[in-house]
Amino acid sequence: MIDPEWSIEELMERYPASREILVRYGMWCPVCTLSGLETLADAARVYGVEIERLIREIESKARASS
Repeated sequence: MIDPEWSIEELMERYPASREILVRYGMWCPVCTLSGLETLADAARVYGVEIERLIREIESKARASS
């Protein structure tokens, strides 16, 4: 289960497919130098993305890939 307090970097390490999803939401976190410091919750707030929806989509993609 994804923790919204994980750094973006940690999220991408644990869920590689999250990179594509973040970019699709207009979140350029995969190429940002702050990805090791900013949490998923912080990034979602900055970009105006609903965190619960984002997490569900990433987890769904991960289940489909395994």
